[in-house]
Amino acid sequence: MPRRIVVIGGGPIGIAAAISAADRGFDVTLLEEGEVGQSLRSWGATRFFTPLSMNVSPRMLELLGSEAPPADALLTGREMADRVLAPLAGRQPLKGKVHTRTRVLAIGRRGLMRSDYAGHPLRAERPFRLIVENGTEQRLEADAILDATGGYVVPNPVGSGGLPARGESRLGHRLIRTLGELDDRRSELRGKRVLLVGDGHSAANAVLVLASLAVEDRSTRVIWAVRSLKRRPCEEIANDPLAERERVVAQANALAENPPPFLVVERRAAIDSFTQSEDGITVTLGPDRSVVCDFICGFTGFRPSHAIQSELTLDISPVTEGGARLYRAVSNVTDCLSVPQVTPRDLESGEPNYWFVGSRGYGRARTFLLQTGLAQVETILESIRP
Repeated sequence: MPRRIVVIGGGPIGIAAAISAADRGFDVTLLEEGEVGQSLRSWGATRFFTPLSMNVSPRMLELLGSEAPPADALLTGREMADRVLAPLAGRQPLKGKVHTRTRVLAIGRRGLMRSDYAGHPLRAERPFRLIVENGTEQRLEADAILDATGGYVVPNPVGSGGLPARGESRLGHRLIRTLGELDDRRSELRGKRVLLVGDGHSAANAVLVLASLAVEDRSTRVIWAVRSLKRRPCEEIANDPLAERERVVAQANALAENPPPFLVVERRAAIDSFTQSEDGITVTLGPDRSVVCDFICGFTGFRPSHAIQSELTLDISPVTEGGARLYRAVSNVTDCLSVPQVTPRDLESGEPNYWFVGSRGYGRARTFLLQTGLAQVETILESIRP
């Protein structure tokens, strides 16, 4: 009887892992809380920095055949979900094995709590038990689990120091957290005062979207709050081999360095509070400094969720909230294109046969690359006996 593998998450890594596991003869089930590629759909019109050939496995391209987009295509997140992931989920070897709208509520070992036989070989002899919900609650069992739930699940607070600012929890629809939502609400932001918080790649993309809104409606005003004092706040990589990343960062930094009339850059900003009134939202950025806006675009990053794993003996990094062993193996890496090869032991989670795959293993680290995640999936599957 083939061993049962459950893959949690229907993004690029989850789909790739499920295909590779099925090809190896495992009994595979893939569970996705939303639709296939759900996280990618939140990107809106934002494109990958990397070409398709770096974001899928050769086997995925083989299965797509003539339907595959060009290998050098820079797809948007939605295009990746619709043109690549959804077709793969609906055909062999995954046909009938992908269950969307299925939420995992909890995972444990059959009959064992977290403290039972921790670190003992007896723990690995019990199958995993998953409580899932897709209209009704069900129980599934698995011999191994590949956790591809992603590192970008829970949004980081907008407030200073990673803590919620006063009034942040009451912002409601005035707080925008994803590029997809920003795209969807473009018309709502025209002619408004918008505060953008963050200086990473998502913020760089966001300021370009907001700049295009200011071209469409010259009464649009943008305040860009960044933590650093740098005139060019987004990190630039010399001779960046990823042309799309270089373009986005360079254009965003050019706006910050020489702000056009619609843009004000607030450097060394530390968001302390949000106070709502009829005149807008007053945002304190530090002692004796505040601005007024109508909407906030909070692009301060995301972190993984640990909500379903309370009864597993996981070795979690206190820095990244991803896998502690992987963090120790790649902690000196500063760019996603230079990640070294790692061993199966580096990819272990601390719970036997429970594996973090893809960005879930990296957590809040910024050095994850899909190409690296695909290679790590193969390393993991090679170490598991069918």
